Amino acid sequence: MYGKLRVFPPVYHSAVPLPLLAAVALAGAAWGLLLPGLVERYAVEWPDGTPQPPWRTACPNCDATRTHWWRASGACPACGRRPRPGWWVTVPLTAAVLVLLAVAVGPAPELPAFLLLGALAVPLALVDLAVLRLPDPLVGAAFLGGVALLGLAALSERDGATLLRAGIAALGSTVGYLALALLPRSQLGFGDVKLGAVLGLHLGWLGWFPAAAGVVLAPLLNLPLVLGLVLLRRAGRKTLVPYGPAMLAGALAAVVIAGGR
Repeated sequence: MYGKLRVFPPVYHSAVPLPLLAAVALAGAAWGLLLPGLVERYAVEWPDGTPQPPWRTACPNCDATRTHWWRASGACPACGRRPRPGWWVTVPLTAAVLVLLAVAVGPAPELPAFLLLGALAVPLALVDLAVLRLPDPLVGAAFLGGVALLGLAALSERDGATLLRAGIAALGSTVGYLALALLPRSQLGFGDVKLGAVLGLHLGWLGWFPAAAGVVLAPLLNLPLVLGLVLLRRAGRKTLVPYGPAMLAGALAAVVIAGGR
């Protein structure tokens, strides 16, 4: 179903009902309203040689307690500080990612799994850009949710072979990224390895070509970020650069390519 690579971009809108796209966009915007608090909760730096620091439960400006992240996306009631990035970033970005996934995947049984991945991809990318971390709670939710939702899709379609391929792709992606992370002077972390398993699972569901495309596209999409940081003198040869956003962007591009079926 995904074996042909088309030269011209496919027309998706005829296959995707507009009410579905509207509902996905609305859900993405609503989720985006909550993301500033979620990103700030997990955007905690982890200095080298120290135990894992706890996730943030207070305002970083005045230390006022803000235990519920879904209530922490607005201004702090004590000092008025707003989380960064704000709604003007998270709302349109999340809505756009989810709509793009809905357009590419279509009204298929596996769509909920990809929408969950997109909903968690945005905070994962933003946290990694901020503090070079891919929080285990978010990565774990993406993986376990993907397994459950893709399992339900396989059950509804009676398609165990596709689920098996997804599992093999997840395992292969994990082993590949782990090998790269263990190389001397590698800039990959174990968070990237775990994220590789998540992306391998979802892209493997679509086929071997999307699974390979996601891996190949990641370093290509990471290059502009590296060059931009170097030009801005915010990075050098030894500076660690987040790789998670490029992995997520490469996976999104691979899903779009696979959508040209």
